[in-house]
Amino acid sequence: MNEPVACIRCGRKAAFSEEGLADARAKGIRDGVPFPPPIPAGVCVRCAFKDPELQEPLRQWMKDTMSWGDQRIAEFLQSARDIAAKPLDAIDRFIDSLR
Repeated sequence: MNEPVACIRCGRKAAFSEEGLADARAKGIRDGVPFPPPIPAGVCVRCAFKDPELQEPLRQWMKDTMSWGDQRIAEFLQSARDIAAKPLDAIDRFIDSLR
């Protein structure tokens, strides 16, 4: 199975195995976010951020992920506002019908 493995650098944190990373890359973009993060197999995210060669791709990936998250939150709030507004529309129609 695609069980996480211990990081080859620190030995403590979970990291993608070769198989898990290959499966995740095969799935590609997940809900609009490129997945998995651009790190090699066997390296945890914390150790990847310490590596100067991996810092910039990880930062860009995190920016993309954060903008995706912000967009998802905005869509959720808009749908919640739309749902909340529907009863108000019904009340307005009822009041207009009484005039």
